[in-house]
Amino acid sequence: MASTSPSILTAAEVDQYKRDGFIYLPNLLTPQEKEDLIKWTSEVEGWPETAGKWMQYFERRDGVRQLCRTENILDFHEGLNALIRGKITSAVSDAVGEQAVLFKEKINFKLPGGAGFDPHQDAPAYVTFKQRFHVTAMIAADAASLENGCLEVVRGEHTKGVFDHPGGIMDSKITEQYEKEGRWEPVLAEPGAVMIFHSFLPHRSGRNVSDKPRRAHYLTFNPITDGDYRAAYYADKRAAFPPDVERVPGKDYSEGAKVYNVANPIPVKTD
Repeated sequence: MASTSPSILTAAEVDQYKRDGFIYLPNLLTPQEKEDLIKWTSEVEGWPETAGKWMQYFERRDGVRQLCRTENILDFHEGLNALIRGKITSAVSDAVGEQAVLFKEKINFKLPGGAGFDPHQDAPAYVTFKQRFHVTAMIAADAASLENGCLEVVRGEHTKGVFDHPGGIMDSKITEQYEKEGRWEPVLAEPGAVMIFHSFLPHRSGRNVSDKPRRAHYLTFNPITDGDYRAAYYADKRAAFPPDVERVPGKDYSEGAKVYNVANPIPVKTD
């Protein structure tokens, strides 16, 4: 395994990531990069549903379809592609301790009224291609608060491996114990802030009960020594759990949801 010396993160930040399972970096991006990211997020939010390109997923709010997520973005957006495959990849490589490669990318929009995400680890959703582990960089496009459903994490629990996820949700006996012990920590991210976290880190988020969106990019990487599977991932997901615009009306996609819809509010069947 080839190791790398930190080039973006400090040694102290790398140590904190290893100890806690995450690191919050409010100023990894420059002011201009933050401004660009917010603008680009709005551009992607406005993309039309298009079969065979980016992948848009919707939730239901009071029976009305509402955009929840867009994936497979970088091939269609030059600015985001340059930022994510440049500085963000370098920062994640520092955290991993070897060169990282992008596995998947998405924006969770969490518009007003948008549903939360049940307690889970990311690892159970990433088993198809047998990588050892994954690391995700979350970039906030809006300020995140408890009111609008910010990410909440349990510090240090990534060291305990992968827990059971009956029905795609982390074992309630464990998550209820976290609740009793007051271990869920909110990540009150500022717009443009970056948080890097391990795929074994338990996390959750609440419903957005505010009148503003809580949009965030989630960029998932694996060590390049485990292989480059981004194209294969999206080909498999498009077949097993396609976006609405590519679904067969009335077909049940529950089987694909077991891998590609863990703890998510996205329906498995299209009317």
